[in-house]
Amino acid sequence: MIAGKELPDGESFASGAVASGRKTIITKKHTDESSSGPNGTTGVEWNRPSALSARAVVLKALNECGHLDECAIIFDESFFIEKYGSMDGTAENVRVIEELISSYQYMTMEVINRALKKNRMDFTVSNETEKSKLRLVFIHKPNPSLSECVITKSTAKPSQPFLSTASQAFKTYAENIAAAHLEDEDLDIVLVNCDQTNDLYNNDRGLSTWLFSYIETLEGLKRPLTAKQRLTWTKAGTKTPGGFGFFS
Repeated sequence: MIAGKELPDGESFASGAVASGRKTIITKKHTDESSSGPNGTTGVEWNRPSALSARAVVLKALNECGHLDECAIIFDESFFIEKYGSMDGTAENVRVIEELISSYQYMTMEVINRALKKNRMDFTVSNETEKSKLRLVFIHKPNPSLSECVITKSTAKPSQPFLSTASQAFKTYAENIAAAHLEDEDLDIVLVNCDQTNDLYNNDRGLSTWLFSYIETLEGLKRPLTAKQRLTWTKAGTKTPGGFGFFS
């Protein structure tokens, strides 16, 4: 399941998932009933400010797939610049909190509480000897803030204060959710960073293809990653888990 970059904008990322052999559920804009992804994907409307809508998305994914093996939650800051680029009032602040902060927390909790519970229930009533593992991936694609652009004299289009704050909230939330679930044997949380210096920053299909290849590499590790490695952001494009592609 993919959430955070809705159809039609998330089509390239979804196509990479399909090419990697995944049956793909992806969120689409609540106001856009016509959007459809590439073949092999199912689009599900997500009304970001609604906790019930996040629940409906996860339930739809479970109904379509039976269970969830992987979920990618994406915060692409540059993707939000046009919509949230010139907001300077209280009402706009509330909107950012609901659509870019609370929404991600609603979706994360529904994935963990419902999808993980369903996986555990399926294991209990089955004859399988090994639990299926849910991999929850947080992908953070930051954009320079106003202060960063001033300090570095960058000519990039900066994020306005509300958007920069939401971006940092996503990053902090992801890190602490990963820390809170370190001991869960059937939940593996992966933190991925893809900033503007990364070759995959403007290549969502390539980012998606790399991600699912990287996940398969994780599954084949002889020794699990340490707690420190699991709580460190992995640079998109890294080939070897636990190598030099980690940074804080």
